[in-house]
Amino acid sequence: MGIKVAVSCTLLYIVVDVAVTTVLYTHGSDLSIFGEDTQHFNILLSVLDLWGMVLLRACLLLGASIGVLWNREDGPQRVWKLSTLIFLICLTIITYALAKLLMMTEVDALAHQPWFLSLFFWTCTSSIGVMMLWRLLGKESNSVTNRRSSSSSSVGGDRGKGDCEDTENLVETAETEEAGCCDKEARSNDNGGQEKESNSGATLGRLLTYCSNDAGLLFIAFLFLLISAVCEAFIPYYTGKAIDGIVVHQSMEYFTKPLVKLSALAVASSIAMGVRGGVFTLTFARLSLRLRNLLFRSLMKQEIGFFDANHTGDITSRLTADTTQVSDLISQNVNILLRSVIKGAGYFIFMFGMSWKLTLVTIMGFPFICIISKVYGNYYKKLTKEVQTGLANANKVAEETISAMRTVRSFANEEREADSYYARLIVIFQLNKKQALAYACYMWSSCISELALQVAILYYGGHLVVTGQMSGGTLISFVIYELELGECLESIASVYTGLMQGVGAAEKVFEYLDRKPKHPLEGKEEPDKCTGIVEFKDVTFAYPTRPETDVLQGVTFTLRPGEVTALVGPSGSGKSSCVGLLENFYPPKQGHVLLDGKPVDTYQHAYLHSRVALVGQEPVLFARTIEENITYGLTDVAMETVVQTATKANAHDFITTLHKGYNTDVGEKGIQLSGGQKQRVAIARALIRNPRVLILDEATSALDAESEHIVQQALSSISHQHTVLVIAHRLSTVEKADNIIVLDRGCVAEQGTHGQLMASGGLYFKLVQRQVLGMETGSEVLHPDEQSGWRAEARGRQHRGDSSASESECDVRY
Repeated sequence: MGIKVAVSCTLLYIVVDVAVTTVLYTHGSDLSIFGEDTQHFNILLSVLDLWGMVLLRACLLLGASIGVLWNREDGPQRVWKLSTLIFLICLTIITYALAKLLMMTEVDALAHQPWFLSLFFWTCTSSIGVMMLWRLLGKESNSVTNRRSSSSSSVGGDRGKGDCEDTENLVETAETEEAGCCDKEARSNDNGGQEKESNSGATLGRLLTYCSNDAGLLFIAFLFLLISAVCEAFIPYYTGKAIDGIVVHQSMEYFTKPLVKLSALAVASSIAMGVRGGVFTLTFARLSLRLRNLLFRSLMKQEIGFFDANHTGDITSRLTADTTQVSDLISQNVNILLRSVIKGAGYFIFMFGMSWKLTLVTIMGFPFICIISKVYGNYYKKLTKEVQTGLANANKVAEETISAMRTVRSFANEEREADSYYARLIVIFQLNKKQALAYACYMWSSCISELALQVAILYYGGHLVVTGQMSGGTLISFVIYELELGECLESIASVYTGLMQGVGAAEKVFEYLDRKPKHPLEGKEEPDKCTGIVEFKDVTFAYPTRPETDVLQGVTFTLRPGEVTALVGPSGSGKSSCVGLLENFYPPKQGHVLLDGKPVDTYQHAYLHSRVALVGQEPVLFARTIEENITYGLTDVAMETVVQTATKANAHDFITTLHKGYNTDVGEKGIQLSGGQKQRVAIARALIRNPRVLILDEATSALDAESEHIVQQALSSISHQHTVLVIAHRLSTVEKADNIIVLDRGCVAEQGTHGQLMASGGLYFKLVQRQVLGMETGSEVLHPDEQSGWRAEARGRQHRGDSSASESECDVRY
């Protein structure tokens, strides 16, 4: 229906355009004027050429209308792709009309006739109307393309690979990522450039709204910007007056007065320019501060699944590189844009006052320079987005490799990692070559356009001086104004490119800034008392990155205060997933995880994690002091409490041997400490919160036997005060648990005490048997009495014929 309305409006406009143009051309005469002007055409006396322009406009619109009606699927999209060409044609028509007006004024034949002026203005206005109608005909391209996007995705992928043909032989992984990038951008372009333009404007407007708190500073900056622009606008004017004082008046008095004014204006402009630049820099430094603060806070609110799906390098690239690019480009370019616009407006007013004819000549070149900048800006924005994506991919490899340098070195994989990083740099380099070529073409076309405009102004201005229509000093002032105006336009063009580059980076920042967490931490419950009863009720769970695979299926069990519950099972059975659900890292797919009878997601975030503490198998420490790591997330903790907690975790002794004691910096991820030392600090970090539920995920695996014994004693002494969930591989830890839950393939296979499960001869017994056999070969050393007890029990079960587990079933740790 939208296409029909657009075509109907277009056809009606064609009829009106032809009728109005014909009436104005004939201006009351009969149609025989067509024959006379055709036979005796004179460009200075006839306007038949202006009437001919209506035929060109009608053919363009009529052809587009027929094409859209003939092919409603692809027609609007093809019309939109030709928008730039149509704009160029319409601008050429307007330029020719302006040239016709100037030619008519030279012979003074028709220039003052009302019908001629009306025809001139109608030609310019109707050309603008053609641009608007062309956009209207191509407006349906978004909806049409979106309807077809799902069915043409595979075709789009092939097209994306074709666009990346230059780089597809570098490295296979780099090719795949770049092809996807190009494919996405190609589809974005097909969906309509008008949406990108509106999005760019909205993004830029949103960036400026973040400066609303600095309205006072912006007002001061704008005031000094206005002062600087006005002063600079008068400088060429008084330059021309000074030249006239020497050439025309031949008097030092006429020369000195303009020179003094010119000097005062130059000094005032310099002072205002310095204040303006400093205030703008300060304002947008505050913008960078706000953006980074808001983005980091937004990231902190995202669900854990978001960090599972997005690489750390991508996230840090948005937080550092993209925000820096936004603040730098926006601060520089907004400053230059406002200055250039205000100065350009002032220059134009002075130019029009000096000679409206020369001003019309200048206007003729403006649209062409602007359209070149527009085309280049759109293309450069596309390349900038691709470069940013490429940089994120390269940063991903660099960050991952550097953070795991020990692993890379241990496998002697330095060269492969370097090649992988270099391949991604090559992809960026290919895009940089495209940017360089685009910039070269832009500068070439822009310089040629400006040169042609300057030659036209000098030629026509010389004609005006020779004919006595303006003085030589005025012409010099006008030429200076034109040069300054050209610099303003060049600045605006470069600003447009810079703004598009900044907008491209800002869109990537806003993508994270606007993201709503899929599992928000919106709980409000903060009860005064927490007993620590944990219940899993028919829990089914799948990770967000693998929603089709259920890692837990109908899991039900209860953890009670004062009891130690051990969670065991083969690798991949869902033990860590239970911990993640209890910590409210993920929401269950079905069922409920309850703490004191209430779902864990209903508790206030800080409250829940003050009552539930986790000590992981590979604890992460921050690049801070030991004291700050132990008190992480807490405030106003007495040093005495820190020492007492570290003593319970058997960490105090090794801490006091360090050079700075509790003020020792542990390095990035605790690299300055051994594995056992890190685990003891992590245990102290959990115990200092005095949690009601304590989760130990292989928390003593990196400790020596003596340290483990001491820590286990400390944990045993406080277990009656807590609900303890243990995930352990060592038999001694599991044997002492009050309750053992055996998971297998996401389900609860067995549950009971050690003795009950050994007597049942199920999966737990098979796992124990496997480890006991391993101990006999020396894989693990236990106390002789403990070892003989495990061996006797396992062999007793074996002699009774209950150990029929297959090799693959038992070859796991729990």
